Amino acid sequence: MINKKYIYIIILFLFLIIIKIVNPSLVRKISFINYDFYQKVFNRGEVQNVTIVDIDEKSIAKIGQFPWRRDIYSKILNNLNQFNPSAIAFDIVFSEEDKQNPQDLLLKLQKESDQLISANVLNTNKIFIESISKSKVILPVLGEPNDNFVENNSKPKLKIITKGENAKNFLYSYKNKIISLEEINNAASGIGAISLIPNIDGIIRNIPLLYNIDNQIWPSLALEAIRIATNQKNLLVQSDKSGISVIKTRKDVFPGDQNGIINIKYNKFDKENYISAIDVINNDFDQKRIENKIILIGSSAQALFDIVKISNGKTVPGVEIHAHIIDNILNKENIVKNIYTQLSENIIFLLIVIFLIIIPTKTKPKFSIIFFIGSIFVINLSSIIVYQFNFYLDSLFTSLAGSIMFMTSLYFRYLEENSIAIENEKKQSILKKEREIAGEVQKKLFPNNKKIEKYIFAQNTPAKDVSGDYYDYYQVNDNEIYFILGDVTGKGIKAGILMANAAAVFRSLAKMNSSIAKTALYINNQVKDSSYQAMFITAILGRINLEKKEMEFINMGHEPMMVLDEKFNFEYIKSTLPPMGLMPIKDESFFKTTLMNISNKTILIYTDGVTEGYIDQGKELEVEGLENEIKKLNTTSPEIIINHATKILTEKNFILRDDITALGIKI
Repeated sequence: MINKKYIYIIILFLFLIIIKIVNPSLVRKISFINYDFYQKVFNRGEVQNVTIVDIDEKSIAKIGQFPWRRDIYSKILNNLNQFNPSAIAFDIVFSEEDKQNPQDLLLKLQKESDQLISANVLNTNKIFIESISKSKVILPVLGEPNDNFVENNSKPKLKIITKGENAKNFLYSYKNKIISLEEINNAASGIGAISLIPNIDGIIRNIPLLYNIDNQIWPSLALEAIRIATNQKNLLVQSDKSGISVIKTRKDVFPGDQNGIINIKYNKFDKENYISAIDVINNDFDQKRIENKIILIGSSAQALFDIVKISNGKTVPGVEIHAHIIDNILNKENIVKNIYTQLSENIIFLLIVIFLIIIPTKTKPKFSIIFFIGSIFVINLSSIIVYQFNFYLDSLFTSLAGSIMFMTSLYFRYLEENSIAIENEKKQSILKKEREIAGEVQKKLFPNNKKIEKYIFAQNTPAKDVSGDYYDYYQVNDNEIYFILGDVTGKGIKAGILMANAAAVFRSLAKMNSSIAKTALYINNQVKDSSYQAMFITAILGRINLEKKEMEFINMGHEPMMVLDEKFNFEYIKSTLPPMGLMPIKDESFFKTTLMNISNKTILIYTDGVTEGYIDQGKELEVEGLENEIKKLNTTSPEIIINHATKILTEKNFILRDDITALGIKI
């Protein structure tokens, strides 16, 4: 009969292999830690091939409010073209007519006044188009995931030849597009996609070289800029059943994985690579920064909200991402992580894990530990060495998995030698780990922002070490506050971890000022991907406009939201959507929001731990009881109400059936 310890080891080993193959969000996050560390420490050369013309704060202060008149961009193009840039790419979409076009304004005035006014005045659109036609200009296209459709027949300038399988099946796809006006696009030399796709933690580490937008293959802005700069006309995309295998022009072969995605190596990119737009307009810049370089025109101004976080720990304008990609491709310095590196990584993973399982059973403990440390050192050193050649192998998860198997194998050896001592040690270790995990989850789960608590008050009392309930609020600007309150099915560490995943997504998207629907979509799919045994979350998610005293919200399978006015009239708004995590959802349009005026109203959101909590032996508080308690208090203050409800539910020291969590809002 097989010893139980071998069964356990085999099961754990197979589990780690499955985790490695499936690559869930937790494993991806571990890989991100390793990847980001290398990005911060190693191989940080300088960007050499790109200069950014920056619509910065200084330029906006001089020129005036953005967007600018099109003749200003024309002047920028004309001044740049004096010094022979290899290409000029805009990170700005000109999807609307120039609202400041003098000719259009005069024609409108003529129509309204019924007087003849000469239309022979400045036509900024025409001037801009003429400048584009005389330049090597690349204009952007932005992927649009929704069904919103604006008629625009602009197509890629690049002729893409496909061979093998349908390449569209492997590309990041968008239903529709946001693109410059047709007449502007017609004058351009190229059109490239600028959609930036962050990882699940909100950090941009890679970007597609090709996109499927509106059922057409579009090159990225970086790829198109390189094509124009090198005078190439066609692009070959070859695919097989595993994905895209080749992306190339007649001159160059472009890097990319089976989905056409390039992993970015973030090099040193400082202000020397930026020229203020106003300096270009005034012809006050060094021509050497323009000659034979690819020029990107974008914005670092905070007010234009094009700021992203990258894997070397910096926060940069979105236009800089395209600059790094261009430089990576031209210098052949992108981080390679493809089918072959993944295969190598998997082989190393198996060898290391198997070695660390066997070693504790064949050698003395002190030698086992030496072999273990040596193995971990070698795998991480090897990963660092190959990174110097721009290949990425995730050594961190391999190290963690190897450590788990080594410790497990070593543990069983000690168990055989001294079962009682090892068993006690095991219990203490498990308790310690649970406490540590509970502490970490609890620290990160709830907000600590005293500045906005005059509008919001919330409180949580967990039934176990870790709460499965969650609330958060985040002030995205002076006028808007995001909030969420949720309840995971179940309690304890698993519920806390699942809610922590949702919390990370909420906070990340709140910081990006994403819509409520988009935030709900991402949280839903994150919960679905990382749920434990069909666990799900009920939640109310919303955004408060302090100026308008309005609240936009959605209720996803949660308890009805209580609305209380100054006369103590109660209204309840029920859920209209299923809980998050029950099913995958592809489109944010699924999440229909409600807009409500909350002037002179108190909003109370709570979990079922409040209404189903005991206030006496066998007697629950219930909604009616909560209403009565509020009337007794004779106040609509969220803080007083929530503190009182928590007190009466806990003062008799009953064992809590569920977490008690409530959030109140009053503007």
